[in-house]
Formats: sequence, structure tokens, C-alpha cells
Amino acid sequence: MDFIRFSIQNPVKIAVFIIMILIFGVIALEQIPIQLTPDVDRPTITVSTSWTGRSPEEVEESIILEQEEKLKSIQGLWKMTSTARLGRGFIKLEFNVGTDKPRALQEVANSLDEVKEYPENVDRPVIRMQDSASDDAVIYMMLTAEDTSFEVAEIYDFADRYIKPPFERILGVAEVEIRGGREHELHVRFDPYKLAQHEISPVELVNALRSDNVNESAGDMPGGRLDYRYRILGQYRSLEPILKTVIKRDVNGVPILIEDVAIPELVLEKSVHFNQSKGQTSMSVFIKRETGSNVLDIVEQVKKRVSEMNAPGGTLKRFHHDRYGLKLHITYEDGNYINLAIANVLNSLYSGGFLAVLCLLIFLRSFRPTLIIAVAIPLSVIGTFVILWAAGRNLNVISLAGLSFATGMVVDNAIVVLENTDRHLSNGEPLGKACYLAVKEVWGALLSSTLTTIAVFAPILTIQEEAGQLFYDLALAICSSVGLSLIVAVTIIPCACSKFMKPPKETHGFKKFALNFFGIVPFFGKLSDKYADFIFMLTAKNLSGVWCRVVLVTSITVASVALSILLMPPASYLPNGNKNFTFARLIVPPSYSLMQNYTVGMRIEDYIRPFWEAKNTEEMMEYLKKNNIQLRDHQTGKPIDRVPNLRDFFFVIANNSVFMIGMSGDNQNVAPIATIFSNAMKEIPGATGMTRQASIFGKTGGGSNAVTIEMFGDDLEKLRPSATAVQARMQKLFSKFSVTATPQNFDEAGPEIHLNVNQVRAKDLGLSINDLAVASRAFIDGAFVGDFNYEGINIDLILIRDPRVHLDPSKFRDLPLSVVDENGKRAIIPIGQILEEELHDSTQQIQRIEQQRSITLTVTPPPTMALEEAEQIITEQIEEARRAGEVLPGIFYRYSGSSDRLTQVRTALMGKWTGMNLESIKSVFLSRFFIALLLTYLLMAALFENFIYPLVILFSVPLAAVGGFIGLYWLKQVDPMQTLDVLTMLGFVILIGIVVNNAILLVCQALNYMRGFGESEEDRIQPMEPREAIRESVRTRMRPIFMTTGTSIFGMLPLVLGSDSGSELYRGLGSVVLGGLSFATIFTLLVVPLLFSLVIDVFGAPPPMVFDFEEGEKKSEEPSETESDPKSEAVSEEKIQENPEDNPPNESILSPVV
Repeated sequence: MDFIRFSIQNPVKIAVFIIMILIFGVIALEQIPIQLTPDVDRPTITVSTSWTGRSPEEVEESIILEQEEKLKSIQGLWKMTSTARLGRGFIKLEFNVGTDKPRALQEVANSLDEVKEYPENVDRPVIRMQDSASDDAVIYMMLTAEDTSFEVAEIYDFADRYIKPPFERILGVAEVEIRGGREHELHVRFDPYKLAQHEISPVELVNALRSDNVNESAGDMPGGRLDYRYRILGQYRSLEPILKTVIKRDVNGVPILIEDVAIPELVLEKSVHFNQSKGQTSMSVFIKRETGSNVLDIVEQVKKRVSEMNAPGGTLKRFHHDRYGLKLHITYEDGNYINLAIANVLNSLYSGGFLAVLCLLIFLRSFRPTLIIAVAIPLSVIGTFVILWAAGRNLNVISLAGLSFATGMVVDNAIVVLENTDRHLSNGEPLGKACYLAVKEVWGALLSSTLTTIAVFAPILTIQEEAGQLFYDLALAICSSVGLSLIVAVTIIPCACSKFMKPPKETHGFKKFALNFFGIVPFFGKLSDKYADFIFMLTAKNLSGVWCRVVLVTSITVASVALSILLMPPASYLPNGNKNFTFARLIVPPSYSLMQNYTVGMRIEDYIRPFWEAKNTEEMMEYLKKNNIQLRDHQTGKPIDRVPNLRDFFFVIANNSVFMIGMSGDNQNVAPIATIFSNAMKEIPGATGMTRQASIFGKTGGGSNAVTIEMFGDDLEKLRPSATAVQARMQKLFSKFSVTATPQNFDEAGPEIHLNVNQVRAKDLGLSINDLAVASRAFIDGAFVGDFNYEGINIDLILIRDPRVHLDPSKFRDLPLSVVDENGKRAIIPIGQILEEELHDSTQQIQRIEQQRSITLTVTPPPTMALEEAEQIITEQIEEARRAGEVLPGIFYRYSGSSDRLTQVRTALMGKWTGMNLESIKSVFLSRFFIALLLTYLLMAALFENFIYPLVILFSVPLAAVGGFIGLYWLKQVDPMQTLDVLTMLGFVILIGIVVNNAILLVCQALNYMRGFGESEEDRIQPMEPREAIRESVRTRMRPIFMTTGTSIFGMLPLVLGSDSGSELYRGLGSVVLGGLSFATIFTLLVVPLLFSLVIDVFGAPPPMVFDFEEGEKKSEEPSETESDPKSEAVSEEKIQENPEDNPPNESILSPVV
């Protein structure tokens, strides 16, 4: 079926097709999930095993080592990291991208089942598939009270029961986490001395409570038509049964009850976390999303529920009749940044489209053809939404940036069709036939150039590394829009031309002068003629002409390669972005108590208070000036000109750390907040930590360009001082609060008292290790008894020493313990007779990577420093420390994290060259850049039916490369934080598919002239001599080359010039494409014709196509105007609506008006 004829003959069907694209596009926009960035998923499985009370060394030896041995050989395992803490072992298994998750989960479970035997009291390992999308919360909320005397942490149970569930029901929410609250516990408090007087031990008390606090089945009994089930109900549901529980009988047979020796009391659990938001105690509510969910929908629903809870009569106002003034407010949500970023991309998309259309108008000088071509932009873009939706992708800044980059590219095919249509009209052909033949002639060339562009991106879609998943959306968006633009160009554009286009009419006077843009268009035409004559002169076949061409081509190419190498900056991984979320972590000595940590937090809050009390930046600057405070960047030391206020601030105390989170009052000025936090932490002596602005690819990690150093060594006594020396060097180099360590406080041990059991004495008294452990826990921190049903929920029932009985480490050994001596008589002895105390330094945590003990240092370089540059500096420092003896023998290091990922992605893109060897050659040949070049070459070889001519075209690639580096260098001068990240690297791959199109136009047209074709195979002329053919191709192709280049440049320009949220993602990529395209366009018009002439001189011109013009030996696929075939009838006036006016040979609207 001839789809071109069909499109022209059926305008209503084409209109319906357009309407359907718009309808499905709107549906897709409603259904497609909206996120900030694409989901990047590396399958990760965690294994958690609890062993209460055991030291990290014991957990490592008895649990971690056994599990690692079984897990190490699982297929697809990329990295295994293990952590041993007090009472818990944790293993993180990261798998290669693309690994089958259910299969990996099953293999992990099967491997753990092979562990022969665990020590007594070890809980069953918990296996969990980790969802990368839910690693970071998308919404942070704070629950506070207007009554400052009210402790918000006390209503955790209320929050868990009434606040958490409404958020969990929202579609797309994976988890709702509440921190900073204290759950209820039922404490049975006893006086150790009073208990001993009654000759009762803590173990007997625990056993009495456990034995009575159960429900048991007594069986079933038939009773006529019904069966009755019998149950014994003993589980405690109130305090009264606890008080009446019989422990034992005394020597006189009198029962001793719980109420005789202990008091049950409902209390809040011991604080392990503490939250405070802008001076008010609070509870944090964090909401995490599922993979593939719509973040904006989640944010909207959360805001709705928050409003309902805060409204009069809402959940919070009903609590104690609003006595305390509870309020839930959102401190941070991803939706704000997503909306800003997407709005910025859409503005760039609209602006780029407008500029591209304006560029067309300048060249076409007529609104009708301009509007016809402009149709390609919205249809291609809207159609791409449908493809993204059907492919299961989401709408994000990356995919929208791809659409913005494609804005200037999607009109290229339409430009070629319209230009050819205008040529046929100028030759006097009827409108309908002109529209038909215009597409028919260029259809093959359009298909080839479109396939060339798509072929460049096809290898990108196969990159499975983390950044490759980001490339996927951008590549898919560009491929889809360019592919759709081809369909639009060969169906909708000819149909529109046949209905709305008119041949140009002769103009006079001022109108003629204005249409020629006041002489610019004729000047451009003359310039094209002069430049074509200049090329003709350079292609002279004499010796001087040959040498001139050789020198010019060689020097320009070599200079391009050399300048590219000279301008190539150090690489980074991913752009950090400018998200309004700053995170800090202060690490205090491990011996600090919770109250001491709270004191530290209050000191930090006092320093930061003026920053949140200021209402805006101006008020903040006035405060700093008044108090003579000059803030300097904590990494570079440079003065900060404008310091924003803090819109929100809160801190969380947990695990010997103070976590701080702040949001700037100015979305565009966030970086100074990290310096504010750094200065606050400097006020705390002996503390270490880090502070950084969150990356858009993860809020609380080290950032996209953090350098992660993994140091290995089996001997901890060597590993610790070596890591300490490297950490000190890094802190001196980058700042104290730019370096963090895992495990934290690895060089500081906490105090730990070992209780050594006198085995002989314990045996004589009939005491087991478990008996002594229960008694010790009851005396110190409480012994777990079981569950107590409190208002419908189970809470912990704990046996614990009465806090009125003061106890410190010096008095523990004197606590009385009732025992049965070797003679079978009751006796009271101090517990110190059985347990001997010994003070030790305690390892807080042991980390293992790939079955080796390790310490990880994470260094965050200044944002102006590239990852590669920072890595080189760090390597020099570590090697210097090794030479100085600070890094001990047997200690090794390697880079991981962003450094490792950068290496992987760059290897996938460019290959890895380690020298002239088979592995290097294989790596380069399998790189996506080389495959893209190879596919482009093969497609062009098929187009030209020649394997030599495509090599000429590929010479435009180094010209584009140097232009890309020049564009990036220019952007670096404007924005010092811009680096050569992997998204920017992708720009060089994109250039391959763009810049070769101009060279293809030149070479293809020159070959047509040499073979006896005119503008196409339908246009017969006498074969031209090679020099004349090259000159004519330059003259006739300059205008369409500048048209397509101009629309592409103006379409991308807003992306490069934008500075709003999200623009930092694609600004570097845009500068590379913009610079490369501009530079390559200019020099392609010189290098390609000269090199092509040299190739013709060496290999000869292609043989001309011989036509018998009278007999028509070589015929068009369409019958001639004198023939009439009912099966293949040419487009006629009856079927194609023609222009009613005569069509004399008129001038092209693409030529100067005369």
C-alpha cells in the first residue's frame, strides 16, 4: 500500500489519526507515574540475625563467618558486606543489575538453610528484599504540640494506631516510619533487698510471671448438636491478676504474692531516640514510596490527610479534646522540587519549540510552511508520552530533558519534505503531485538518517549499570520522538501541504525587501555561492591543490583531536543537583549517654536558632552584619555572599549520633546551609561528622561524587591506626566535616564490663548461665518476661529493679541473690561471689567486605572538584602515608561507591584501555561508543552502496568532539560546579547521530550529481564532473544544513541557559551537544568536501547512471504522466485537491525573493 498517496487522498483519516494521538497522549499523561528521576534498581537482599547480649566479636565468629561461607558462591552476587554489632549480625548482598530477584531470594534462603547449627538463643535469620525506591523518604513530617510542657514522645501508641494507618493506605506508599516516640511497657519493679529477704531469686519471679501469663487450649467436647471448645485463660489483661500471682509459699505454707515483693506499673520505654523540631520536642513521621509509584499523587494525598487530621474535629484535635494543641506539619516533600524541575524542563521545551519555529520562519519567510513544519513538534512529543507509558516508564526530569533535546531534531525530516515540496512547486508541478513526489523522492534518505540517529542510541539502551538505567529514559525519549517525526513527515506533512500550502507569488517593493529580511537572505545566497566557489578552487587536481587539501584536512582533524584531549576535564559520576535538603551527622564519643547527647543537640540548636528565626534572606544578612559574622564555605574557605534563612530544621538523636536536617528559605540558594551546620558542629569538642547538601539520587548518602575508600586487613590492631591516619589526612585536606567512617568511632572503644562466671561456685549453687543472665538483666536493665495486652495491643512485660534503689557499677557486685547452697538450704549471697567484673574497651561494630575486615572512609570533595580529581589527590595522600609508615604493612585499599560506578559506566560507554593487549582491544570494540560508530558506518555503507564514503562522513565526529569540549569549557567558566559527569558524556554519543546527518547531505548530494541525478533519483540531469558536483552540493545543501542546525541549536538553547531546579542535570549534556553541533556544522562544510574530493581522486568517481530518455530504460516506480494504469494511477485532480490557480514556474520560497 502506498501510504504517501493514502495520506494525501484521505485528509479526514489523517485528521482522525492526529486526534487519536492527542487523546492517547492526554490519557498517557494522566496515567504515567511522575518522579524526579528514573527508578535505579540494583537487586539487594539483606540478612539480619539477632543474638541478644553478644559482643560484635562473638556475633562475627559464630554467625557472620558461617553465613558468609554459604552465601559467597550465589550466582550473580556482586558484593557482600557484613556488619557485626552488639547482639546483631547484618549481611547486605548486592546483585548484578538484571538478576532475577525471586530466584536470588530463594537461593539466599536455601544457602542459609545449609548453616549447620547456630548457638543457643540465636533468632532465626530474617531475609528481606530491599526496595531501592524506598531507601529514602519522599516526605518528612513532624508531630509537635503547642503546649511546650507536653512530651510528644509519650503518645507513640496513639500515633501508631491513629496517625500511621491513614498514610499506609495511600496508593504507592511502601512504608510509614515513626521515630522519636516511646512505646508503653509494663514494668514489674522489685527491690533486690526485699526480694532476697523473702528468699526469692529474680529467676523465680520471672518463671512465676511467665507460667501464669499464658492462654492454653483444653480441647474440644461434643455436646449434642454443638461441639464446645475449652480454653484456659491466664494471660494478664489488667494489673490485678499480676498482683495476685503466687510466686511460691514460705516455710509456713503462706503464699508469697507479687504484690508482696514488687509493684507493676505502666511506663514508657527507655528513650533511645530523641527528636526536636525548631525548639519543640517532636516525633518524626517518614513516608517511603514503592518503586514505580507516582510521587506527586502520594504528596497530594498526604497533604490532604494532614489537613484532615489538623482540622477541627480531626484526629489530632480529638486527642484529649485538643488539650495539648497537637499539630502535624510537613517539613520536606519531594513534590516541590519535582514540580519546580518539571516546570523548568517544560518551559525549556516550550521556549525551545518557539525558538525552533522562529528559526524556521526566518528561513521560510512564510507562516503557512512554518506552521506546517511546527506541527511535527507537538505530535512527536505527545506521541512519545504514549510510548513511555506503554513501555512502563515514568515521567521524570531525565525523560523530559530527552524530549527537550529532541525538540530541534524532530523538525529535520519535516524540513526536508517541505523543501522538496517547494522545489517541485517551483518547477510548475501541480500541488497534489508535488506533495506526493516530494515525499516519494526523499523517503529513503529520511529513513536512513532517522535510523542513523536511532542506531546511535540503541547500544545505550543495553547499558545495565546504574547510570545506564538513567540513560534509558533519555535515549528512549529521543528515539521515540525522532521515530515519530519520521511518521509525521511522510504522512501528516504531505497531507497538510496538499491542503494549506500555496506556491510563492512574486512580490515587489518594501514587502519584497522585508521578506528578504532586509537583504540578509540575498546576502546569504551570495555567500553560499562564494563559499561553493572557494571549495571548487581548493579541490583543484594539480599538485598544490592536493597538498593544500591534505594539509587542511589533516591539520583540522589533528588539531580537533589534540584540542579535545587538552580540554577534556576530569570525570565525575552524576550531578548532585540543587535539592533543598541538607543533611548533617555529628558523631559523639561512644561513651556518651543519651542525656549527654541531648545536651550536645541543644548546643547545636542554640547556634542555629537565629537562622530559622529570620524570615527571609534579607533579614538573615542583616543579623549577620549586625553581629559582625562572616560565614566562609566549610570546604573552600571562600566568603559566602548571601546566606539564606532556614525554612525548617530538626534534629534526631540516635546511636551516639546527632542527625540534623534543614531546608533553606531560598530554593535556589541551598549550599550555605551545609556551612551553617558545619560551624554549629565545630562548637562540640571531640566530635566528628559530616555535612552535605543532598543529592537528587539519594538524600542521606555520600552524594553522587563522594569518594568511598575501603581499607582492608585481617588484623584490627593494624587496620584501625592505618584508617585513623588516612582519616586525619583527609580531614586536613577537605575539612573535618567532609569525612565520615564506617564503623563510626572505629578508633574509639566504649567501656564494657565483662562478668566472668565462677563456674565451680555456680555449679555448687545450681545456677546456670541463663539464670545468672536473667538475674543480671533484671538488676541492670530489665529482663523480658512476655507480652501484656494493653488496650488491644501487646506491649512488653519487663521485670526490673525499682529505680528508687540506686545502682552504679561500683555497687553491682554487692546486690543480694537468694540461692540454694550445696547443703540444700536457702542462703543470701552477694552476686559478686559468682560474677567477677572486669573492665574492657568494647568494639562497637565490626565491618567485613567480601569476607575481609574493613573500615570505610567516605570523603565528600568540594562541589567544584571532579570525582577523578579528588580520587587522584586522595591516592597521592594514601601512598604518601604508606611511605611514611602511617599505613601499616598488610593493609590494602580500593575505591568503591561512585568511583566504582563511574569506572563501570565509562567502561561500558568508552571501553577501558590498559595497553596494547587483547583485553583492551576487546573492551574498546564492545564499548557503546564504538558500537554506535560501527552501526552508523554500516547504515551509511548500505545507503551509499560503498564502504569508503562513510569513512569521509565519520571525519565530522572529531570535529563535533572538540566543539563539545569547548561548550563544556565555556559552561565551566559560567558555572564552576559543572563537571564531565556520565550524563554529560552521553552528549558525545548523541553528537554522533546528529552531526553525521549534515555530512550525509553533502556526500549524498554530490554522488547524485556525479551519477546523473538532480535533487533525487526522480530528477534526471547530465552527470557532473566530481569537482563541479561537490561545489554544487555545497551550494545547494548549505541552506537546509543551516536550517536543521539552527532549529536544533535554538531548540536546545533554553536547556543550556536555564538555571532553575533540575537544570543542573542536563545543562552539561546540552552544552556538549550545542557546542559540538555548532563547531561541527561550520567545519563539516570545509573538511568533508575536501576529504571527499581526495577520496574521489584516489578511488575514482562513481560511474554515472545511463538513461535512455526516449525509451525510459530506467523508470520511476510511478508511471509517467502520459501513462494510465488503473492499478497504479498517478495522483490526479479528482483524488487530490489541487490549487485552482495555474502553476507556472515560480521561485522557491527558500530562495531570495526577486
